[in-house]
Amino acid sequence: MKYLYIILFCSLNFVSLHSQTLSGKITSADGNVVDFATVFFKDTEYGTLPNKQGEYQLSAPAGNYTLVVRALGYYTFKTSVQLQQSQVLNIVLKPDAQQLDEISITGKSATNRINESAYNVVAIDTKALHNKTLDLAHALDRISGVRVRESGGVGSAAEFSLNGFSGKHIKFFMDGVPMEGFGSAFQINNIPINLAERIEVYKGVVPVDFGADALGGAVNIVTSQKNRKTFVDASYSYGSFNTHKSYVNAGHTTKKGFTVQLNVFQNYSDNNYWIYIPVLDLQTGIYSTDEKKVRGFHSNYHNETLIAKAGVVNKKYADKLLFGITLGKERADIQNSNIMKIVFGKKFREGTTIMPTVQYQKKNLFTKGLDFNLTGNYNFGYSQNVDTASRQYNWYGEYIETQKKGEGSYSLAKFYNHNGGVTINISYNRFKRHSISLNNVLTTFDRKSEDRLALEGTINATDTFPKVTTKNVLGLAYKFDCNKNWNISLFAKHYAQYTKGPQNISSTNSAQYELFSNILSTAGYGAATTYLLKDFQFKLSYEKTCRLPTSDELFGDEDLEKSNAVLKPEHSNNYNFNVSYGKTFNKNHSLFIDAGVMYRDIRDYIRRVIESMHSTASYENHGHVSNIGYNGEIHYSYKRWLTVGGNFTYQNIVNQEKYKSGSTTVVSTSYKSRVPNVPYFFGNGDCNVFLAHIGGKENSLSIGYNMLYVYKFPLRWGTNGAYSSKDMIPSQFSHDVSLSYTIKNGKYNVSVECRNLTDERMYDNFSLQKPGRSFSAKVRYFFSK
Repeated sequence: MKYLYIILFCSLNFVSLHSQTLSGKITSADGNVVDFATVFFKDTEYGTLPNKQGEYQLSAPAGNYTLVVRALGYYTFKTSVQLQQSQVLNIVLKPDAQQLDEISITGKSATNRINESAYNVVAIDTKALHNKTLDLAHALDRISGVRVRESGGVGSAAEFSLNGFSGKHIKFFMDGVPMEGFGSAFQINNIPINLAERIEVYKGVVPVDFGADALGGAVNIVTSQKNRKTFVDASYSYGSFNTHKSYVNAGHTTKKGFTVQLNVFQNYSDNNYWIYIPVLDLQTGIYSTDEKKVRGFHSNYHNETLIAKAGVVNKKYADKLLFGITLGKERADIQNSNIMKIVFGKKFREGTTIMPTVQYQKKNLFTKGLDFNLTGNYNFGYSQNVDTASRQYNWYGEYIETQKKGEGSYSLAKFYNHNGGVTINISYNRFKRHSISLNNVLTTFDRKSEDRLALEGTINATDTFPKVTTKNVLGLAYKFDCNKNWNISLFAKHYAQYTKGPQNISSTNSAQYELFSNILSTAGYGAATTYLLKDFQFKLSYEKTCRLPTSDELFGDEDLEKSNAVLKPEHSNNYNFNVSYGKTFNKNHSLFIDAGVMYRDIRDYIRRVIESMHSTASYENHGHVSNIGYNGEIHYSYKRWLTVGGNFTYQNIVNQEKYKSGSTTVVSTSYKSRVPNVPYFFGNGDCNVFLAHIGGKENSLSIGYNMLYVYKFPLRWGTNGAYSSKDMIPSQFSHDVSLSYTIKNGKYNVSVECRNLTDERMYDNFSLQKPGRSFSAKVRYFFSK
């Protein structure tokens, strides 16, 4: 036995003396960490993967090797290494312009944490879309299960729908910070695609890290988190309807860690697209029996936004400490009401965002494995609805004078929507297979009027009431990695909300209001798991969740959206199952398939209702609805020059409230009917061709095609599931084409696009028409070192 120990000891020392380590960091040419790189010695079994900071360590016996480093979007790196002793080799990868132009829409996130999580998440890498004129809304519209519904052109109201749930059921975040209080100048359909590095869409169960009270999912817009030394990304586009869009993103980080970042963007459009609509005869008060082709004449929109941050990075006391300010301004002419035939000629809205921010991040705070993240913001902005003209217009732009103040409801006052938010995230990952995280999100809202005298002529009696709400969501999660292929997450949440606002106590059609206040508290919980089996990944999750009413639902917008401060929170049991398959064949063919099914059982469902007489809208609790949905996606790529794919979504939101309101015996005519004004079958298709070395070795050309199909869906409740043709929003089929040319590996870029190529009539909300065929061109310059 003694000799055995001696032999073992000598063997271990022999290996340790003759095994050497090559280490270093892998970055791109601009100094950013390269995701998903692989490092190995050619024709050997020795290989490794870098960590999240791009650092790698590769051990092997002393000798001569060929080192190979590969990463998607970069040229393969090869070099000879004489490994006689441990040494350091930092590697800089050169971007492959052809790969970088590919549109990557996958069922996995761009980070390992999300990729291996149990949550049903889809990520879109937006860097491949930065040469296009898309905004965030139209990029999201290409993901399975997603529909972005707009009421018009640039700057119009946009409603995001995910697996049948829309609007406030879906929560939006920017770098994990809730966007609920960012202001109207900062919405998904006026934010340029270049602001985002990727977008994560969580279908159903949302991780505790976000502290969300979402019912149907969440969207996280991830901006660039990489510390480039110096960079500039600038673009300008011009398109149909006199549409101008520009964007500048610049930053600089010194060797001592001081950093400054600046984002500036603007949008402008006349929105004077063609509309087909019956036109009112102002003398007789009768609408034409046929549709007239008219142009929008009061639809101008513009917004300007600036985001500035300054602070330090990579310090002992902080990985990141940034102080910032977000300034925004918008003005939008209001062309029509929620019913399109009611048209305005002078009415408009405007608003501002004045929002200071702070962000602090520190990994290994006090002890190894303890990470701390804090963000805070407060919006001092205001909104104003101006409606003072005593006129009535028709779609020809003609008008008559009236005795009534305002075209709709007289309004002049400014309303200060003061929103605040603090997010704290603490995670502990000291042990190899166990991790816990704690998150708390506090948001506040307080609306006040600047001039109460300006409100004396308005018909809205709620204007003089205080409107206050405070929400707090606390979450705790535990994750256990059973093995490298299987992990389980358990979580619990506590929800609390305080509300104070006007309550209508009248039992007749004439409103009578009194001050209402309420405090509510409830809890939720859930679990999620994922299992990897060769080329397959399976995901299963359940959550008992709650969604608290938002400030817009509780208090309206002081114009066309009316208040309902007594709304109750929604409660739901959410079930999700997803399976995906990814495989590369013969190094040239890649296939990705994803399919999922979900079920929701919702109580006190909050639904937007249109009031036809005054063309206003409000939110109400509907009782009990259920939703079952299916979605699928398939993408194929050949080598590096062709990708083709598509996705579809089917969802069926059904009214499960058997009896009419206030009755226990009278069966509702809409019982078991599909909830109206929600698309239930739709899909996308795309095809992209990438041609390298066109006009130069570092130049490339990409040609893209995208298709959208929406099957007809009911505008109103059907009687026992039956609908007349007048109650249906028709099927829609649109086509987009694009051409992008990249010079010097992306330093200079030019693109042209055509949307709605066949000039189809497009509708989203209550038959509100969207723009027809449009053209646009974009130039972009990118510099980084």
